Amino acid sequence: MGLAKSIKKRINYLKVQFDSQTGFYYYRRFGNPIYIRHPKHFLPTDEQVWLCQRIFFHYYTPQDNDFVLDLGAGYSEEANYLAQLNLKNFHYLGVEGQPVIYECLANSLYQLGASFRCSPYVISNEPVFFKSQFSYFSVGSDDQAYIEIPTLKWHEFIDHYRIQKIDLFKMNIEGAEKNILKNITDFSMIKRFIISCHDFRANCGEGEHYRSKEVVLEILKKNNYQIKTFNYQIPWADDWIYAEQK
Repeated sequence: MGLAKSIKKRINYLKVQFDSQTGFYYYRRFGNPIYIRHPKHFLPTDEQVWLCQRIFFHYYTPQDNDFVLDLGAGYSEEANYLAQLNLKNFHYLGVEGQPVIYECLANSLYQLGASFRCSPYVISNEPVFFKSQFSYFSVGSDDQAYIEIPTLKWHEFIDHYRIQKIDLFKMNIEGAEKNILKNITDFSMIKRFIISCHDFRANCGEGEHYRSKEVVLEILKKNNYQIKTFNYQIPWADDWIYAEQK
């Protein structure tokens, strides 16, 4: 099995190319490039499709005229999937706070056209600092951070991007989802949420600051959302929550 996985990884690496202009690597998916920091960050097609169809857009697939806000947009895999749906009058705003990942995201979304935009602003009432780490998933796991990240408060963010309604609000921000929800004053503009809670990281001993599911569910129920969950018997997958206005 180890040899098979090693061979598969090597085959995947052959699909990755180096872009000398940007200094990043990229691979093509559904006809569009996805820029990544390193070939090891390549995401196979079957994994991308599984995530989009079984988690992110399982309960609701964006439609024509929708606006999607994506906090923790990463390398653009979700946006890449949505672009191939060829939706009319559709708009997507992806937010990525990690500077190097944001730069990759910006290059990827630029190729998707004007309907896909990205933002470097972390939504926070407090200063935010990150630390350079090779693993994308290590963000938030080290208190000795030194890279200051641009921030906006929730109401400032909404005003800055002139957001009037959100048809699907996706969050995958390593435990900070509870803080975002606490600072939203008007939930009527948000029709649906798909949120990754990170209790699985707390359960693995990575820190109680990752635990968010109870708080997230309480806030969503209080604001009259109908909740749907997942049961794949996979801890990180089952920590996702879908919520829709009643």
